[in-house]
Amino acid sequence: MAESVLKSPAVLKFDSDFFTKSSLKPEGVVDTGMCGDIVVASLLDKPEWKFIVKKFSLLDEERVKFMQSVRHPFLVKCVYAAECPCYLAICMKYYYRRTLNFHVGNIDLSLSEQCVVQVACALRYLHKNNLVHLDVKLDNVFVDGEHNAILGDFGLALEMPAGQQTLKARNIGGTVGYFAPEMMKAAAETEIDPYKLDCYSLSVVFWSLVFERGPEEDVNYYFETRKKRDLQEHIR
Repeated sequence: MAESVLKSPAVLKFDSDFFTKSSLKPEGVVDTGMCGDIVVASLLDKPEWKFIVKKFSLLDEERVKFMQSVRHPFLVKCVYAAECPCYLAICMKYYYRRTLNFHVGNIDLSLSEQCVVQVACALRYLHKNNLVHLDVKLDNVFVDGEHNAILGDFGLALEMPAGQQTLKARNIGGTVGYFAPEMMKAAAETEIDPYKLDCYSLSVVFWSLVFERGPEEDVNYYFETRKKRDLQEHIR
């Protein structure tokens, strides 16, 4: 049996606020999700050094475990994590170019292909280690200063038991618009291959970059692709 790459999370214990203890200055909340706020912060003595701090429930150490354990150039890394009196905080690198969602319509085909290949490499690494992401989407692919694509947000990620290829549909998360057809039609107890779901979601990311529009729940991606006559053959 292959050894799991996931290790117990290393979480510091802070007796006060994360930002104060880390000498960070909060600059603003960039997003608020179901789990908590996402804050941009800079070092007090080096304001040009910026970080993203995600604030979570104290019970959300599973996300920390994923981010600290995986090792791949196209996966977001956790700088460090700390448990504060009222919340759990994860500190990560700040990506000035934000996410692929902000580049839809402003990115050429060559760079789109590069980004998708890089995310595919990240997924191959995860899948080889029995890990599934389950929320591949434009908003979860960050772009660094060299225009490399970095896959992040492991909030829905799971480790598959050795030798198991499927999960019940009721145990699989994701985002509307990125679901594969078999997932959209599945009953709660239907067995679904989550590895294929990751691949399908990545294809939706590529479709969005090529067609310069975001994903939609009622779009038939195959039909729309067949209608577009000016696509290069290797894309079609």
